[in-house]
Amino acid sequence: MRPLRLPRLRSFVLIVAAALSCVVATRPAGAEIAPDAESTWGVKGQVDSVSNNFEAQVWDFGQIGDVLYAGGKFTEAVSGPGGRVVSRPHLAAFNANTGVLIETFAPDVRGGAVYAVVPSPDGSRLFIAGEFTSVEGQPGTAGLAALNPTTGALDPTWRAGLERPWGDQPPVGRALDVDGDWLYVAGNFTHISAGSTRLQVQRVGRVSLATGVPDSRFRPKVSGGGVWDIDPSPDGSRLYLAGFFTSVNGDTTLGDRFAAVNTADGSLVAGVTPFTPNLESTGRQYAVVATDQRVFVAGEEHMLQVLDATTLTRLEVYFTGSPSWVDSWPLRGGGDFQVMEQVGNRVYAGCHCWRYILDSSTGGQLFPTTAPAEGTWSPIRSVVALDAATGARIPTFGLDVSGTAGAWAIHGASDGCLWVGGDLTQSAGSWLSGMGRWCDATTVVDTERPETPRGVKATASPGAVDLSWLPSSDDVGVTAYRIHRSTGTTLGPVIATSTSLSYRDTTAAAGQVYTYAVTAVDAAGNQSWRSNFVAATGIAGVADTQRPSTPNGLTAVTSAGTVTLNWKPSTDNVGVTSYQVFRSTDGTLGPLLTTVTSTSYVDSAAPAGQTVTYAVKAVDAAGNVSWRSNVVTATG
Repeated sequence: MRPLRLPRLRSFVLIVAAALSCVVATRPAGAEIAPDAESTWGVKGQVDSVSNNFEAQVWDFGQIGDVLYAGGKFTEAVSGPGGRVVSRPHLAAFNANTGVLIETFAPDVRGGAVYAVVPSPDGSRLFIAGEFTSVEGQPGTAGLAALNPTTGALDPTWRAGLERPWGDQPPVGRALDVDGDWLYVAGNFTHISAGSTRLQVQRVGRVSLATGVPDSRFRPKVSGGGVWDIDPSPDGSRLYLAGFFTSVNGDTTLGDRFAAVNTADGSLVAGVTPFTPNLESTGRQYAVVATDQRVFVAGEEHMLQVLDATTLTRLEVYFTGSPSWVDSWPLRGGGDFQVMEQVGNRVYAGCHCWRYILDSSTGGQLFPTTAPAEGTWSPIRSVVALDAATGARIPTFGLDVSGTAGAWAIHGASDGCLWVGGDLTQSAGSWLSGMGRWCDATTVVDTERPETPRGVKATASPGAVDLSWLPSSDDVGVTAYRIHRSTGTTLGPVIATSTSLSYRDTTAAAGQVYTYAVTAVDAAGNQSWRSNFVAATGIAGVADTQRPSTPNGLTAVTSAGTVTLNWKPSTDNVGVTSYQVFRSTDGTLGPLLTTVTSTSYVDSAAPAGQTVTYAVKAVDAAGNVSWRSNVVTATG
């Protein structure tokens, strides 16, 4: 999982800025994560899998508020060595601050593992994908489902499932990612079904976040093997794929184990440098993370590659292994990278590697079959940290952890702690079972970007362009929005800052085409990725800032339990569009009762026996509001 953009987020959690904040935004793990794990519950047991033979219990994490969800191959949750055991096949919930099992969350996931766990942006649903055959035995829930995040019950208002009618293996949902209004799903399946809708796809597709209905416009043809991980680009224009596949849309050069497709129609991204795999590879990529400047790709015989986000040319290569082993290079006792997660300004990568990692200094060139003359070997214990902007390894980071298959799940929690799951057995000599929590004893510095503003709209009127957008969320809180304007198609300079969800540009020149975008800013000065671009053409005239005239002559007549109001029309330099009617029972200008387009209103709900006060205001097309009318009273 990422942080939502929403986030994106495979590992994400958002605080909804407008109010109720059920999903929490991922705060960055601190500068110096302590090497020893904090005490927490664990998981144990293994279910058989027809799609892989990896002996790892935990495969993904998700978070809503103070609840951490873990999905995987496990069958039970356990409180400690020799402690209490609770049956929890494939999916469990824990208190994110204490690590204690939340026993009221008891989903009924049947037939196989959960490989991906993603909350909806508003925290109302928990999406899961995996090798399971059903949830609660309900049809149409194989491989993909939405659950109630409090109880774990199947959400009856959202239904989408995966199918694989050809061959002898069940459908497998391997990865999920939320971007905009879509839930992307990838794995090994041939169809997505939602009610009466059944869409043929090839290993990757997307469904409506609101309804589960699949999108027929996005159907890249992935062949030769499954998709193991996906990640949208920060601007949402690309979806990156990693896996065992050999071609996308028939192209074996740009679609071999790693590919970038356009989210508009699923076509391969044109003009990028073909991805060159490791010469020693056995044909696999397990994980991909995209930041604004870099794309991280991991798997491929102990190798993690850092690519330029624009051209996808290789900039840096990391290998795991040991310089002292006598095996042929580059297979010296290393282990594959198998998960990556962006947390704040870092990318954490996990592997079944317990010896050393080699930082190359060869300008991104792959090493030959003999050991390189340049490069630095450093100890590694399953997890490494990289700078999200540059791809450079952060040498101060290191965990004390042991296991066999290593890390398969990484999550940055809202309290700044780092959760790692997979096949883990101990930390600094203390018990672990499938998962652990590492925390920072120092103050957590806010380096997390706010969510990207969505739904930007622009409406031109004489002398002005009116902009509006949806609220962004942030781990601490959005403080302002920056309005960017250009006369081209790129992100322009900031022309204004707004603390509301709208802005009126009164400097737009008549006849000039402008491109607008909005970015969100938090209290620490972190700026979100840009919103969608919108265009508007300036219209000649002067922006309307003049109030309509005050309505007068307001009268109130009571009859048969209703109060009929009448008033004289207001005038305006452009035109009055509506009237606001206010009502109170305390003699003041009360709250807005209704808005009408005529000069009369019948109030049939006036409080019986009470003295009611009324007033009226006029509104024009630009939203200018007049002063209030005379005040009248009536008895309901």
